[in-house]
This record gives sequence, C-alpha cells and structure tokens, in this order.
Amino acid sequence: MTAITTTLVLAMSADGKISSIDSKAPSDSDPIDFAHYEYQTSLADLILVGARTIRIHGEAFIINNPELLAARKFRGQSPQPITCVVSRSLDLSPTLPFFTQEIERWIFTIQNSLEQNSDATSLSTKAELIALGDTDLDWNKGYSLIAERGIRKVVALGGGSLTASLIKAGRIDDWWLTIWPFIFGGKDSPTPVEGEGFLPYDAPRMELIETRQVGNDLFLHYRTLK
Repeated sequence: MTAITTTLVLAMSADGKISSIDSKAPSDSDPIDFAHYEYQTSLADLILVGARTIRIHGEAFIINNPELLAARKFRGQSPQPITCVVSRSLDLSPTLPFFTQEIERWIFTIQNSLEQNSDATSLSTKAELIALGDTDLDWNKGYSLIAERGIRKVVALGGGSLTASLIKAGRIDDWWLTIWPFIFGGKDSPTPVEGEGFLPYDAPRMELIETRQVGNDLFLHYRTLK
C-alpha cells in the first residue's frame, strides 16, 4: 500500500485568528505568504479543504506559477492536484465556480447526506462523491482509498473543523504555520483548529523543526510527535 504523507498548511494572525469576524471581507494580499502557500500546495497529489472554505471563496486554489507547474510535470504529477472537499452535510451549491474549474474534484461526505441531500444527484455529475461512513467521517476508510489511488502526498488547507478532524484521527505528519504580522481580534473570529478541543493530557504534541522569517512574516515548521 502506498505510504502517504499529510502536511497541514495554515496561516493565522499574531493573535491566532485565520480571518476577521467577517470572513468574506476583502483583505490586502500578502505576496510572501502567497508564494509559500503556492509552493506547498504545488507538492500535493491531493488537497483536502473544508466545505466552508470553498463556500467562502467559491473555488479551489489553482497553481499558476510556471516554475511550479514545470516541477509538477517533471515529477510526473497532474497539472493541478486533485481537490477533495470535506463536507459531512454535503452543503455545497452545484452552481459554485469550483464545479467548473479544470481540476479533478472529489467530495468526502457521509452516506446519510448522499441519501438525504437534494443536491446529491446534481453534485455527483460534477465531482466524485465518496461516503466515508454512514453518520460520521471514517478517516481510516478515506486514507485507504487515497492509498489505493496511488496518492503519496496530501496537503490539508483547513479550515478549523477539518483540521480538528484530521488531528483527532492522527493523520497530520507535519505542519507549516504562517504568523501574519497583524491582529484580528474578535471572540467569534475563526481559529486554525476548532472542533471539540483537547484536554492537556491528550493534547497533540509537536516538534519545531524549522523557523524562517521573511520580512514581517514568520514561518514555523512542525513535525507531529506520534
């Protein structure tokens, strides 16, 4: 069976928020972090992304850098990674621009949603719908399928609910965390890891293996301690 490595690529403000209280509010682009994000994404065979992220942005991230595209071709990878949206509820509009992008699309969901969501039939014509369980996501089943498809490198891009689910399942091998040089604040602003949270005695532990400062951005690379 193919060995799979999963890298989590996240960014947050200096106070630990991944967006402001209005996640759809326009914000200034950060070319330094964007270049890092595009490079890390370019290494992936498969991208995992939460449904809320797709609903907010409307589409998947696309690699445009010619050098990164050439490197993918040299490695024998497809021009773009497969984008796999994780949506337990299957709450995705078939009219999202995501469904017309020139990429391979998967959706990880649950059987109950496939049977009960009125958009399931329409979505099945636009993406491969894969149930990872009847009522909850079974990441063992998901990773078995990923391995069967010959995928070696997975990059997870959040948001917080997906990240929490992957951490709980023990599927994250390493993390790239960007610290942006500003403050968002807001008690309801989203954070990198949501879900139910962890108590001190079972909180996942990490080893810091690399730090990099570029301008005012700080990049932290962690390895998950198994």
